[in-house]
Amino acid sequence: MNKTTNSNGQQCIIHGVSGSFSWTTDYYHNDNAFTMNDFLENHLPDDVEIYLEDGSYAEVRIGNTNYALYAKGNGDSYNHIVEWEVV
Repeated sequence: MNKTTNSNGQQCIIHGVSGSFSWTTDYYHNDNAFTMNDFLENHLPDDVEIYLEDGSYAEVRIGNTNYALYAKGNGDSYNHIVEWEVV
């Protein structure tokens, strides 16, 4: 699967204790669950294990580290952000 990148041409790389990834679409996201699905399908590297999806919340595993992901709008329905933290 081809992964899309943010407006800076970057694919999301989750690392550290916490962080965020933002991107813009030319189509409307009607809610944050749609934003999370777009992020998981199109911006997360294939080698990341997704073990929980619940609307705008997800948990992933990278190596031995688990991360909580939170999707939300970033000003309007065309700009999006996913924040993460170690759980």
